[in-house]
Order: sequence, then structure tokens, then C-alpha cells
Amino acid sequence: MWLIYALGAAILWGVNYSVSGRVMERGVSPFTLFLLDLVFGLLTIGGFVLVAGKSRAVFTEVRSLGPNWPLLLLVMSCVTAAGLLSFMAIGAKNATLASLIEISYPFFVAFFAWLFFREVQFNLPTICGGVMIVGGVAAVYLGNRH
Repeated sequence: MWLIYALGAAILWGVNYSVSGRVMERGVSPFTLFLLDLVFGLLTIGGFVLVAGKSRAVFTEVRSLGPNWPLLLLVMSCVTAAGLLSFMAIGAKNATLASLIEISYPFFVAFFAWLFFREVQFNLPTICGGVMIVGGVAAVYLGNRH
């Protein structure tokens, strides 16, 4: 199922980036777009949580983190900042180029997994794919420096 979820996310991110680029071209700022995204997400997911009767579970799950609760704050801060930076990159250049540079994030995932948790998540196929991604990022950047 993880592959289906990941491909579904990739498809939806593709729709999101291409349409958000158009929305910003028509005058909506990255800040307004992201604010509206967050409000919509809060209402949608909040509604699902309430309808499913899981509102108490939210607090139970947060409490279950115990002394690791700062990790949750870090996640929320990173999601917020990354989402805004994505829209700013799209608005400053275009959705395709922004997404092609952002595709380098797996390297940062591996680096921070090692830095924070001492997990090594690389193997030979992962390294080969990563090298191709870095080459692609370099090609996109160097070909679009104007």
C-alpha cells in the first residue's frame, strides 16, 4: 500500500503545484494561498476527526509522545515553513522548476535520519537513484539560471 499512497501523493502534488502556479499568476500571493490551504486543511481534517469521534484520540496521541513532544513541534514548524517556501518558489519562478529542485529532499531525509536518530537508510540502489537526482537538480538549475 505504501507505493499506492506515495504515487497518489505525487499525483496530487503535481496537480497542486501546477494549479497553484496559475492561481499565483492571477494575483493570489503565496501567503494568502498557504493560509487558505491551512484553513481548508483544518476544516477538512478537523471535520473528519469529529465525525469519526476521534477528537479525544488527538490529545491521547500527543500525550503519548511524552518527553519527545518537541519533535511534534519541529514537524509542525517544518511543514508550515516548507509549504510556504514551496509556494514562494513557485511564485518566484514556476511550478515545474520549483518541484524539480525540491525533488532533492530525499538527501535531506537521509541526512536528518542519520543526524537525529543515527539511522542509515542508504543502500546501493538508493545511492544510485540519489546521484541521478542530484545530477538532475544540477542540470535544471544550470539550464535555468536566467
